Amino acid sequence: MSSLRKWLRPNDEGQHAWAVSYLEKKGIKPYSRPEKDYEYLLEIERESQKNPHYKLAENSMKAAWRQQQLRGKRKGKTEFSLVISKEKKSKLKALSSKKGKSLNETLEELIDDESARQTEHQKKILEAKKELNQRLEMARGAQAVKLNEVEATTDALLYLLDEYIKKMVQCEIDAFKANHASIHDHIGTKDYKESRLSAESEAINQALSKIPAWKKRTFPLDISTKINIKSMLKT
Repeated sequence: MSSLRKWLRPNDEGQHAWAVSYLEKKGIKPYSRPEKDYEYLLEIERESQKNPHYKLAENSMKAAWRQQQLRGKRKGKTEFSLVISKEKKSKLKALSSKKGKSLNETLEELIDDESARQTEHQKKILEAKKELNQRLEMARGAQAVKLNEVEATTDALLYLLDEYIKKMVQCEIDAFKANHASIHDHIGTKDYKESRLSAESEAINQALSKIPAWKKRTFPLDISTKINIKSMLKT
């Protein structure tokens, strides 16, 4: 088998076209020209066996092709020095041998694998954070609903307590009037009634101030809240 046939890749038309162009630039052209570059190159070799200029051109062509292939492999790459321990270099060699790759290729693969692992890990962290935030939002929403329910219940109870105290004070006034009208004339007055309600409110406010609560309240409730509660209780 000829050295050129051994060197050429039978199905690499790009290599064939490049080799033809290289040899023709060197002035090597046979008389006949087959249609395919591969056959053309073999024809050149057959007709140039006794041409010393061809042998030099063939050797320089092979060297130029190796350089071109090497430049292609290095495209987009850069050189840098790396100092590692003998133990790590030995392990890298073992990995390279196992993978059937060069040290450079193995190192690049390890870097790509670790980068992909880090990217995937970061993605999972972001997904976990997103899920946690969604759960927190749901929990806050549920808590807000519960708090609103507690607030409404508390307001309703204070409203009912207010109504109860008013009735209690009125019953107290009616009882004193019925039994001691001549002795306690002041009991039926507006000032007395307001004084009694104020005393009861003060006692309740003192108790409320000692209870830990999400929203501090004063007794009795404001008019707007009373209207809302009264409307709610009627439904």
